[in-house]
Amino acid sequence: MSSILTNSSALTALQNLNNTQRSLSKTQSEISTGLKVASAADNSTNWSVSTQMKSDNSVLGTIKASLKDNAAIIKATDAVVQQITTTITDIKTQLAQAADNETGDYAEINKSLAGLANTLTGLMKGASYNGVNLLDGTTATLNVVSGLQDGTGKFLKIDTTLTESNLSTNADIAKLTAPIEINSDTDIETAAKAADDALAAVRGLGAELGAVQNQIDAQTKFIEVLSDSLTNGVSAMVDADMNEASTRLQALQTQQQLGVQSLSIANQNSQMILKLFQ
Repeated sequence: MSSILTNSSALTALQNLNNTQRSLSKTQSEISTGLKVASAADNSTNWSVSTQMKSDNSVLGTIKASLKDNAAIIKATDAVVQQITTTITDIKTQLAQAADNETGDYAEINKSLAGLANTLTGLMKGASYNGVNLLDGTTATLNVVSGLQDGTGKFLKIDTTLTESNLSTNADIAKLTAPIEINSDTDIETAAKAADDALAAVRGLGAELGAVQNQIDAQTKFIEVLSDSLTNGVSAMVDADMNEASTRLQALQTQQQLGVQSLSIANQNSQMILKLFQ
């Protein structure tokens, strides 16, 4: 039936054209933003989950930076411990030379021991990185956050308690920094024992530092993998597939052109009715 009041064909063509234009607008938005889910209106579930994942990933980024800072402190301290080990070994070398001294003149050796004592003291006092010194007793434990406990709001931490960290109060090291003064074989034996015991304490500290360093390195690698997984997960949920979007755009542009033509043809129906009365 032909009606001059209602043009059903035009209404259908207009509805189809509007649908095409809405789809075209959404596709153009995906291409311009690179996102298929830019807001909760696009996909509430994916938007909610991806927002949480982005938040967790941001926290992980902060934790990773903190781990790297603490790793730098441990590495700097370990480097100083290596120097302290070398210095104590040098002291033992001087004591060995003193034991082999048959003249009884220990003046030059005592000067060398005094210099090594100053070096040892300077190393312990100067073992500071970013204001943290793990050797002088001011800091025995680092506050190393290693992760986020899901759903609890609690942060995981690495135990960094260093039982041998306060070298400044170690009795054997104190004997070496006094400094040592050799006047007899008894003095040599006493100093040599102190050097051996001090070296054992330093080795223990080195082992503790190595264990903490390994924990931090392992956790840093895990955080990096977890962060990459979260980034990829968010991408899969909200990023637009540009190949698909570009193909869809071309199809919708063609549909839009055909829709305009279809609407134009439908609008001509009323003009055709007029010809019936001519």
